[in-house]
Amino acid sequence: MTPGSNLPLTVPRVAVDVTAPVRLDVSGLLLTTDGKVRSDDDFVFYNQPTGPGVTHRAGAGGGGDAITVDTAAVPPDIDKIVVTASLDAPGATFAGTEPTATVRGADDGAVIATFTPPQLGTETALVVVEVYRRGGGWKVRAVGQGYANGLAGIATDFGVTVEEPAAPAAPAAPAAPPVTQAPPPTGPAAQMAPPPMPTAPP
Repeated sequence: MTPGSNLPLTVPRVAVDVTAPVRLDVSGLLLTTDGKVRSDDDFVFYNQPTGPGVTHRAGAGGGGDAITVDTAAVPPDIDKIVVTASLDAPGATFAGTEPTATVRGADDGAVIATFTPPQLGTETALVVVEVYRRGGGWKVRAVGQGYANGLAGIATDFGVTVEEPAAPAAPAAPAAPPVTQAPPPTGPAAQMAPPPMPTAPP
């Protein structure tokens, strides 16, 4: 597939896995016709692997993570499911990395389509493909849209609430030590101080 191309799906259950030479986190977002999730429950990923009609499967044996879509179980107010991929290593980008999405029949494993987004650079996350309703059926479209602010950027764009980590509290300034005045001299040393010198007569 090439960016923007689409194919009809002839099976009700499809799995989309995304592989690359580096570790990727693959997620799925269930979107309504306004392009947003209904709630954070529509964000399916490694920490929340099950959603309505959509599941996440972690890769095993070097395989990529996968999002499985059971089109018959997707709620009627969901218009499409976008499949995303983000880099697992902090600060890494897709420059020099070619992720490949493979769309398969979830039950028989037969390959329906493959897609490798071209000309990637500073992106840290991608919308790779989308599975969407069309004319009473379902289709898959190659997307390849990149984001420079990671999975959090994609999630926020589609209406997911992303909690920002709390900033560390600034250390309190040390209290200044109290200022004390030396007491006036007492004792023998004070009593032995020499008397003032007489002034010369005019």
